[in-house]
Amino acid sequence: MVIVEFFSDEALENIMTLLNYKPERIIYLGHKHNMITKKMKSLRRFAELTSPDTVLEFIEVPRDSLELCIQTIEDICTEYPDARFELTGGGEMFLIAFGYVSARHSVNTLRIDPYTGVEMDFSSGESPVTSQTSISISVSENIVLHGGTLRPPLVNWDFDELFREEVQTIWGIAKRLGHNWNKYCSIIEEVVKNYPEDSEHVFRLPKAALKDSIQLLQQLKDKGMMDFYRSEKNQVIFRFANRQIREVVTKTGNILELHVYEVATREPTEFTDAVTGAIIDWDGQTPAEPDSDGRPRSETINEIDVILMRNAVPTFISCKSGRADSKALHELETVTSRFGGRYAKKVLVMAAPCDTAASGGAFFKQRAKDMHIWVIDDVYSMTDAQLIRKLERIQGA
Repeated sequence: MVIVEFFSDEALENIMTLLNYKPERIIYLGHKHNMITKKMKSLRRFAELTSPDTVLEFIEVPRDSLELCIQTIEDICTEYPDARFELTGGGEMFLIAFGYVSARHSVNTLRIDPYTGVEMDFSSGESPVTSQTSISISVSENIVLHGGTLRPPLVNWDFDELFREEVQTIWGIAKRLGHNWNKYCSIIEEVVKNYPEDSEHVFRLPKAALKDSIQLLQQLKDKGMMDFYRSEKNQVIFRFANRQIREVVTKTGNILELHVYEVATREPTEFTDAVTGAIIDWDGQTPAEPDSDGRPRSETINEIDVILMRNAVPTFISCKSGRADSKALHELETVTSRFGGRYAKKVLVMAAPCDTAASGGAFFKQRAKDMHIWVIDDVYSMTDAQLIRKLERIQGA
């Protein structure tokens, strides 16, 4: 099978037939201004991962030459009479040229909607035949498609059943503490830096430094999150039940993103892949690779708290356990646009309620709405069922 794609600025529009049919060859028709080397390289890297036997061919035609566009399409029809043309994407000149050619020749055409996965086949010459595809890609493949690489996370969480239960338990503590969770975690985070654990992973922390945050340690002990806990006159001595619990408690923002990930992946849902603590390398090269002139590269790296996939469409989620400002919105917008395109969803999740109108909350939410960013706030007061419904609604919107 040979498929002809009109090269699109939206990377997702270029790979739907590749994923659905894994054809022998795909011919991409485009213009110099959008079919640039970097995008072609990313597409080849993606094809190597998802359909390594498919040959990709790129044909560039001047954007101001209707005659050459027509001739190119006619040449393809002559060489590959059974070729199928995918109608998503493409510049105006190519679409005009295709309309001209299809009026003179019988051409097989189809379209696969990147968001819904619905395919419309127009080859019968009568009414189009509609079918549902089962196209899906992983978070890592999506990042490669958009020119980047998913690097190993800063913390490699092992989401077995025990850890899921531990996340649920710690989230219950965080909900009860509310805004004090951030306060207590920040204190503990600072104290453990000054009084690190010993070779047996035992902490000995002074009560004077811990202040009120000792309440959090006591609640963790009561819920079985510690191997042992002993309170002495001037210090507390304890050991967390495992490394992952220690990582959750000693970094303020961890529990919210882990809660979002845990809820989203707990039961079979419409999410087909998920990653937490995603580290995205923008240029897709390893740190050891130099620039073309031989000098060491300076890397652009971003961390996204949670990325969810629904088939081929990503949702980028930024989690804020404290206050959020316009900078958070712009960072989320920048990364999502770069590695998700216009089909991707953008979500800001906040543990506490967004500020009141008097303190700028209404302006913040309106600003987020203008940027097409969904805001899910006051997660502390939500049930797990309410949170998953909101996430699924956003993916289906």
